Amino acid sequence: MISRLLSGAMPWLLAGLIGLLVFQFQYAQRLDAERQLAEAREEHERTRADILLANQRERRRQNEILNRSLAERDRLLGEIADDMSASRTALEQLGETDAESREWMDSPVPAGIADWVRQLQTGAARDDEPVPDRARPPYQ
Repeated sequence: MISRLLSGAMPWLLAGLIGLLVFQFQYAQRLDAERQLAEAREEHERTRADILLANQRERRRQNEILNRSLAERDRLLGEIADDMSASRTALEQLGETDAESREWMDSPVPAGIADWVRQLQTGAARDDEPVPDRARPPYQ
C-alpha cells in the first residue's frame, strides 16, 4: 500500500520539486539583478561623492584666495586712508602757517582751476596741456 501510494505521488512530488527549483532559480536571478543594481548605484554614488569632494576642495581654495585678496585690499585701503589723513593734516597745517596757501584753500574753487575747467568746457584745453600755474597751490 505504501509503495502504491508512493508510486502515485511520485509524479506530484517530482512536479512539486521542479516547481520549487524553478521558483528558487527565479528568486536567485532576481536577487542577482538587485545586487547588480545596488553595485551600479554604489559606483554612481562614489563617483558623485568624488566629484563633490573635488568641487568642495576647489571652492575652499578659491575662498582662501579671495580671503587673501580681501585682506590685501583692506591693508592697501588702510594705507591709502592713512596717507590721505597725513596729507590732509599737512595741508591744514600749511594753511594755518602760510597766508597765501590759506587764501587758496579757503576759496570754493581756486581761480586757476576755474579757468582750466572753463577751457575744458569750451574745448580750448587739450589733454597734453598742463594745468595753469594759478591752479596749483603756492606750496608746490
